[in-house]
Amino acid sequence: MRYFVHQNSDSFTNPAIIVPIGSLNKALIKNLAKVLGERFKIKFFIKKPLEIPKDAFNPHRGQFNPTKIFNILKTYEGNKILGIIDQDLYAQGLNFIFGQAESPGRCALISVTRLKQEFYGLPKDNSLFFKRIIKEAIHELGHTYELKHCSNKNCVMYFSNSIIDTDKKSSFFCKNRQEKLGL
Repeated sequence: MRYFVHQNSDSFTNPAIIVPIGSLNKALIKNLAKVLGERFKIKFFIKKPLEIPKDAFNPHRGQFNPTKIFNILKTYEGNKILGIIDQDLYAQGLNFIFGQAESPGRCALISVTRLKQEFYGLPKDNSLFFKRIIKEAIHELGHTYELKHCSNKNCVMYFSNSIIDTDKKSSFFCKNRQEKLGL
């Protein structure tokens, strides 16, 4: 089965959008929109930042529940919707998640918190940080196109159990996933 990412003129009436949640670097989001547009061959528009939903915070875990954030993202019009937040996220049964997506669906969400070197007590590295954001954004958007995790450790769809896994994989789809997307 092929999932074809390529969009027609409808991509401008029903575009892909990025929704910053909370305070994020505008230049970083703008650069991400450019990279995602090139990779998925669709135009990504950036929406006005959304306030972090207070009811998404779980005080027992000290993390945010992505389900509450997804409910807000689903209200946006768009072919694909990528939310980006600088707060730690969790999912049932996991200590943390880098992101989550509907599969299939329109909405994806990534957290940049654990993608920062500073989170691990290391010196800031903006270049590495941006590479990690690209990988996680592409990975989660891949899920919205019904792509499953890949066993190829170089494929962007490889499951990242830790930041080490994220750093080892590439930001590109393997040949099999490229074919499914029609890229």
